[in-house]
Amino acid sequence: MDQTQSAAPGGASAYLIYDTELDTGLVEACCAQHGVALVPWSERANCHTDARVLTYVGDERVRDLAPLAMEKGWAVGVLPHPRARRSSAALGAHGDLVKLIKHYLAAPEIAADAMTCNGELVFNSVVIGRVLALRPQDINRPQTGLDMLKGALRGLSALTLRPYKLTTAKEREISMAALGIVVTGQTQSKLMYRAFADDMGIADGRLSMIALAPRSILSYLVFLLRLFMPGKMSFSRLPSSLSVVQTNRLRITAQKGTEYLLDGKPVHATEIEFEILEDKIKLLPGPELKLQPDLTTLNAKETVRLNHVPVDSAAKPLLEKPLPLFNHATEEEYRELFVALRENAASSASYQVLMVLSVLLALGGMYANSAPVIIGAMILAPLMSPIISLSMGLARSDAALMNVAGRTLLKGIAWGLGCGIVLAWAMPLEIPTAEMKARMSPTLLDLFVAVLSGIAGAYAHSREEIAKSLAGVAIAVALVPPLSVAGIGLGWGDWHMAWGASLLLVTNLIGIALAASLTFLMLGFAPFSRAKPGLIVTFVLALIICLPLTLSFSHLVARDRIIEHVPMGAVQLSDVSVNVSRADVRLGDPHLLLITLSSGQALETKDVDELKALIAQRVGEPIALEVQANIRR
Repeated sequence: MDQTQSAAPGGASAYLIYDTELDTGLVEACCAQHGVALVPWSERANCHTDARVLTYVGDERVRDLAPLAMEKGWAVGVLPHPRARRSSAALGAHGDLVKLIKHYLAAPEIAADAMTCNGELVFNSVVIGRVLALRPQDINRPQTGLDMLKGALRGLSALTLRPYKLTTAKEREISMAALGIVVTGQTQSKLMYRAFADDMGIADGRLSMIALAPRSILSYLVFLLRLFMPGKMSFSRLPSSLSVVQTNRLRITAQKGTEYLLDGKPVHATEIEFEILEDKIKLLPGPELKLQPDLTTLNAKETVRLNHVPVDSAAKPLLEKPLPLFNHATEEEYRELFVALRENAASSASYQVLMVLSVLLALGGMYANSAPVIIGAMILAPLMSPIISLSMGLARSDAALMNVAGRTLLKGIAWGLGCGIVLAWAMPLEIPTAEMKARMSPTLLDLFVAVLSGIAGAYAHSREEIAKSLAGVAIAVALVPPLSVAGIGLGWGDWHMAWGASLLLVTNLIGIALAASLTFLMLGFAPFSRAKPGLIVTFVLALIICLPLTLSFSHLVARDRIIEHVPMGAVQLSDVSVNVSRADVRLGDPHLLLITLSSGQALETKDVDELKALIAQRVGEPIALEVQANIRR
């Protein structure tokens, strides 16, 4: 290189400060053509004030150059040096050197904020702890979604929240527990660039601190799922595991000290002080730097959104220990719900009146074979309250709550059975309707409905914003109809009917109680160690109930398989054409198949035998056939 280039001539339109790793032969022609002076690192102070200065040096030298650049008012553009990955990522510098030089010569100058951490310039961000894809992305080595997912799932059992104290510019103090924290001015991390680009800019006068603080492994996994879903996450509508603070000055204190990464460089400190120096540096944005369309419209006020992350007293139970599998509800959440459930568990006059009315209404629907009337009874039934309270008692092994809720539930069942027996004696009708028969043969499908009802009831009670009447309907669907049919069966002395309906009732009670208890456990209203005894008893009862339900379900499957092979519609026999319109099965040895058919002439024995052989061949086993034949004219 000749002397005129190293002397930084006054007529130069721009300067390129470089170190020994630059092969000047690659850029000499371009620089000469566009009036760019090549300046060795040792002569950097010779660049004129208010000039455009491009740098081809490592991150640490870019950092060292920043005070001189602010003093002289340089507009700085960074070229992708092998040791300048952080500054290149922060300013979007990626690509061919010659093309980048041409880009910077035409790029607009931007007055940008400078963020410092304990007095040291931050290009991109400061990372404390484990922050998943909040970690800055190297645009020269972009991470794949699979890489991030593997890293996020590694060491789930060792996830631990650490205590941090935050002090904002307005002296607001916040004690929180967090898995990790990232502080940035403007970044191209995988998450922030994609999800939060609309909420922070390179010259908005604020830094942004995002804390990842899941209350449980489950909420951590839910956050991971949201992280990889398409669509933006606004700071105003954060997932429950994230909190955000936006301010121009922030102090983070870790009592025992903490190691953090400043642009990837490990540093250890007890206090970390961040400050935004507004419009202190002029930048030349790289081609991959995403900027706000209008930076002047950004709100520069201090913002604190803690969301549902654990702070103050709620943080203490979670500190310095592995995250629980499920969320732990806060004392306030538990207190409000527990008081409400204790009140709901008690029997009252209104509860008993509603119980009688709902059962009578259901009985009327059963006799009238009217599904709409039965649905009305389901809505009116008050059984939701005591069974959900009983579920909370099981989850927390609270004998007092279980006793009160159990007595209230038994009173409701007694009223239902009593009304069913009395009405069965008084009513002259003694033939089961279709609605009655539907409650006499429970299967595993009914247990599935009960489980869903229990989940709905527990979840709705734990969330004030959800209408509890919806859960009441879901649970009443599973309880009132079989209770009414059981009463009718006892009144008629039909023990098969009473047994089938009672089995369905007990199935639903156990399924709802078990599912609701597990839901309360998952929502953090009881530790597993405390819930274990009640859950074990309920689970054993559920297994016992599953035996007859499984048998009934297997019979249902067997009947369905046989009916599936019955030829429906037109069937051509040797001497006659018949039309099969309906089929039913009674399991036995052999199975009895009852079919209804029509034909243009009377059937003979050989026609029935031929039809039987045809069906037996399709079913794959011997059957007995009972035919109801109608003559069609």
